[in-house]
Amino acid sequence: MVNEQEIQKLQERIVREFNSEVTQAFYTEHTKEGLWLSEKELIDRYFRLPSKVLDIGCGTGRTTLALRDMGYEVSGVDITPNMIENAKKIVSARGKEDIQYEVGDATNLKLGDNCFDYALFSNQGWSQIPTKIKRAKALEEVYRVLRPNGIFIFTVHPMIWFSKRLFFWAWQWFKFYLLKPFGFPTQELEFGDRFFKRENNGLKYNQSQYIHIPLVSTVENMVRDVGFEIVWSGEMAGVVSSPHFFVCKK
Repeated sequence: MVNEQEIQKLQERIVREFNSEVTQAFYTEHTKEGLWLSEKELIDRYFRLPSKVLDIGCGTGRTTLALRDMGYEVSGVDITPNMIENAKKIVSARGKEDIQYEVGDATNLKLGDNCFDYALFSNQGWSQIPTKIKRAKALEEVYRVLRPNGIFIFTVHPMIWFSKRLFFWAWQWFKFYLLKPFGFPTQELEFGDRFFKRENNGLKYNQSQYIHIPLVSTVENMVRDVGFEIVWSGEMAGVVSSPHFFVCKK
């Protein structure tokens, strides 16, 4: 059983990594990329103007700025203070200060009920929330702040056992379920947690980055348990290494 102290420790570790100088440099540089083609295709398909969009885990504004340029009224929230600080600097430099940026926790949004038409949680941000309980709470919060018939789009990297990662996941299962109960030290709080090293232009990140890799069926059940209808689910055809998208309707 995962205790609150372990969860809090991992949460602080995640925020510390995203607050770091090398991570901020990476996200600030990639802000100019705008929407992925896959994101734009789904937004064009399911979002309509005029409307209000909540960009959760907005980082330094890659998706937020693009949505604003498309004509949406956008608010961005991110749990990492330095992300929001740099996002505000970027919009100020571009003269687009009508974007509302706030430091915020996706599991406890300081926003009213039924106040957004659409919500986006891009780039596997939902999967970087530690523990299934907290990820479910984030889904509940998105459902709460969306208006009836509102659309929520988010992505995950799905766990696929019978793939090139078969031995990786077999070892993870063995380690987590057979060794950990006997005191074998692991970083993972839940099966599916993964820690990996990253670099940016030759500079190594200060610590391993965390992400949870879920089964698609697990995410589908979580989404439906909250009350969402899954409008579309899948990977974008023709996109190399496409994450798995979920388009959900309140």
